[in-house]
Amino acid sequence: MNNDITYEQDGIVFNYRVAIVIRNGKKILVQKDDRAQHLTLPGGRCSLGESSVATAIREFKEETGIDTKFKNGVGIIENFFTSSFTEKNFHEILMINELEFLDDVLYKKEIINNIEEKKDKFKHLKYVWINVDELKKLIFNPIQILDMLDKNEFQHIINDKNE
Repeated sequence: MNNDITYEQDGIVFNYRVAIVIRNGKKILVQKDDRAQHLTLPGGRCSLGESSVATAIREFKEETGIDTKFKNGVGIIENFFTSSFTEKNFHEILMINELEFLDDVLYKKEIINNIEEKKDKFKHLKYVWINVDELKKLIFNPIQILDMLDKNEFQHIINDKNE
């Protein structure tokens, strides 16, 4: 049974999602999907009854096979956007949590491949380290996360792409 916190009402999809920040000096680990033009942070949907921290750790483990631990909360973004995949309008609550690898050797890898690449849903994903300054020049969604990383305080941002 799928317990993801997502539903559609009156043509709008509500989504509760977690994004994962993993830092490596001035670089962060970003998710590349070969079907999309933009980059994003790894993450996934929260399940009913699951905390955003537990979701972050679970999602990263499911997609990469890598164990992590919680470092701190970065912020919340209320996202309003139209999906480039489905053309549906979204109202999304995005919790951003910073995690750390349990194995320091992983910080030396340039690319972290997806262990679920044989599963159709995840076969297009890979994870790469990109310098935050370089990422600001690329198509990265939501871009506000990069400004959040510069600050040392939890932030709440409303991002309405439909305005």
